[in-house]
Amino acid sequence: MIAMSLDTHHDVEISPCRKCESQVFDDERFCEVCGTRVVEEAAQAHADAQRASDREELDLGSIAAISDRGLVRRRNEDAMAIALSGDRSLAVVCDGVASTANPDLAARAAAEEVLLHLEPLLSTAEPLTAEELAEQMRAAFARAQQAVLSIPDDEPDGSDLSPSTTAVAAIVTPERIVVGNVGDSRAYWLSRHDCQLLTTDDSMAEEMIAEGMAPEDAYTHPNAHGITRWVGADAESEGPALVEMPVPGPGVLLLCTDGLWNYFRNPAQLGDLVFEAGTPPVAGATAKRLTDAALESGGRDNITVAVCIVPPNPKQTNGRTEE
Repeated sequence: MIAMSLDTHHDVEISPCRKCESQVFDDERFCEVCGTRVVEEAAQAHADAQRASDREELDLGSIAAISDRGLVRRRNEDAMAIALSGDRSLAVVCDGVASTANPDLAARAAAEEVLLHLEPLLSTAEPLTAEELAEQMRAAFARAQQAVLSIPDDEPDGSDLSPSTTAVAAIVTPERIVVGNVGDSRAYWLSRHDCQLLTTDDSMAEEMIAEGMAPEDAYTHPNAHGITRWVGADAESEGPALVEMPVPGPGVLLLCTDGLWNYFRNPAQLGDLVFEAGTPPVAGATAKRLTDAALESGGRDNITVAVCIVPPNPKQTNGRTEE
């Protein structure tokens, strides 16, 4: 039963063409008056005059993350958090629901709470069982739920719906990967021989596909991005869907918001981006390549990615390579 459907996308926005100053909608690639290619101009402006608040980058060596405002949205309503200890790592990615109040604060609160709860597991001496990791993942999402409920539900000129966010989190150990998700932020396993989506979206698009609609039709439906589960008030269930898998070999665990996967829905496309250099992927460079690919494709939404190299490269710590 669906109690409420929320959309992570804003209304269509309008901005002036940089050449002739005619109005251009955010889903247009060219100015209809002078024909200027809007996306490329916006991408260049983004690179030339990016404010620190528009983009956050974290690099711990074998795990890295980037959260970028994109080219259209007025603020970044995504959030991320990562941690690394020895051969264990943790990543969290959240996408604040744009049709609610203070979605940016909701996303950040959820990411921080999940990190605070799960990070101690990275340094425990005992082996971590799948059952323990699953239990702790559920507890972390419960803490995130309480944190989001504490976010003010009033925002000047904002929505009157209570703050909400999606969330996807993953713990990686040498033996296994455990992922929890609520909403439509995703986790992928990517290797040279196997690229797969690990999570299932809590979305109207997935419900329409389950009822028999072709995926290409479901994802272009006006209600495609309505989410059916979320972290926040009025959530029917904030408990995460869990995925547990043994580490299949060397590869990359990718967590991301729909600002990336909307442009690359086939996991193989993401795999091509990750491994296009022909050398073993480096987390920081890979996160940048994925973010840049989303910006070059239009950047119409906030973009957040977390890249975890599996197994971690022992020569990389704290974002630099040891000699």
